Amino acid sequence: MIQFYMNREEPLTPDKLGKILSVYQTGIIPTLIKRYNYYTGKQDILNRIPSSEDKPNNRIVTNFIKNIVETYEGYAVGIPITYSSDLEGFEELLDIFKYNDVVDEDAELFRKGLIFGRAPEICYFDESGKVRFKALDPRECLPIYEDTLGSELLYAVRMWQTNPDEPVTSGTYYVEVYDSKMRTLYRSTAGYLSFEYIEQVPHNFGQVPVTFFSLNDEEEGLADSIFTLQDAYNSLLSDSINDWDSFCDAYLMLIGCTAEAEDLAAMRKERCLTLPEGADARFLIKNTQTTEIEHLLTTVEEKIREIACCPNFASETFGTSSGIAIRYRLMGMSNRIKAIESNFRKALQRRIELIAGVSSMINGQEALWRDADIEFADNIPQNLADVATEVNAYRGLVSDKTLLSQIPFVTDVEAELEQIAKEKAESVEIYQGFGFAEEEDGEG
Repeated sequence: MIQFYMNREEPLTPDKLGKILSVYQTGIIPTLIKRYNYYTGKQDILNRIPSSEDKPNNRIVTNFIKNIVETYEGYAVGIPITYSSDLEGFEELLDIFKYNDVVDEDAELFRKGLIFGRAPEICYFDESGKVRFKALDPRECLPIYEDTLGSELLYAVRMWQTNPDEPVTSGTYYVEVYDSKMRTLYRSTAGYLSFEYIEQVPHNFGQVPVTFFSLNDEEEGLADSIFTLQDAYNSLLSDSINDWDSFCDAYLMLIGCTAEAEDLAAMRKERCLTLPEGADARFLIKNTQTTEIEHLLTTVEEKIREIACCPNFASETFGTSSGIAIRYRLMGMSNRIKAIESNFRKALQRRIELIAGVSSMINGQEALWRDADIEFADNIPQNLADVATEVNAYRGLVSDKTLLSQIPFVTDVEAELEQIAKEKAESVEIYQGFGFAEEEDGEG
């Protein structure tokens, strides 16, 4: 995907801004639109024109792309991400997360990153003065970086049309530019040829308040590599249905006799055919290789899932696999998701950095984002008996906190440790109540 870079000393003038937005509109947005359309099922097969008006033109979409995106999302963030830290004041951050419904926000940001290859999230203050964060539409927001090895984010530009029902070539657009201190608002026309300054106000975050989560260095969408295979599957299935429709509309051949229109109507009504001796009747149809088509469809689907590293969870054999076998079958997807999670963790750390910079935690907690533990839990089927065996095998070798984190149904490790300590204390009190402690003391 095209990236935009500027020298830090170079001002972002309206003329420069217009050129960048023009390139973005013509060189990037069409790709982003295609990625979203394929995710929502608006795929190329729907635009196919029949070669003849009297021929069937089924246009069937089997949306593997949405299935793959939702599978990756469910695997990575189906179990909510957990945030923890021993630093004082972290509870305030968790309160802000709760206020923003962080579970849903994390899932939405991750999903948009899978679909588009890049997903922006903005931090802002609501009317009550509380910090909010929200994932933005990647088609309406772009980053501009410093042209150095550090590639620091210099600007985030957000643009939207006042009336989405108007053609994109007309109407009025608003453009917001965020730098490290200010939010500048413009009004523009289609093509961004001119800008009308509206206002400039401080945003108070101390740095650009927009974070960009990139799926990978190239900012490719999760499904970019399977678009052509998706098209091939849609074409194969649609053509096979067309052949079936053609069979249903096949011509009836009468050999050795003739029939009047009234005779044909009667045949159709009574579903009975009477022929003179020596005559014959048969359908003129196109011979279809059903087995070959099914083989092709299966081959294309397997190739889609192989390239996307996404097994078919609906297959009959998947549900009967052992826990170890399932892990092996998920290894490709797991490895790919771990790389994605690494980039997602960086985006979440920057979110924490932005929030910490404007909250009371700033007092001695500037490095809170570095200390915060951000943990992902793989949402895969697990045999609890196998998990218990593995956990017990490591007892005494690793901490109880680490062991508890491996148990799927333990969602809050700290709370679980507190509960265990409480129950142990209560057991000791009961034990002492029977006088065992006094006896031991007497023996000493």
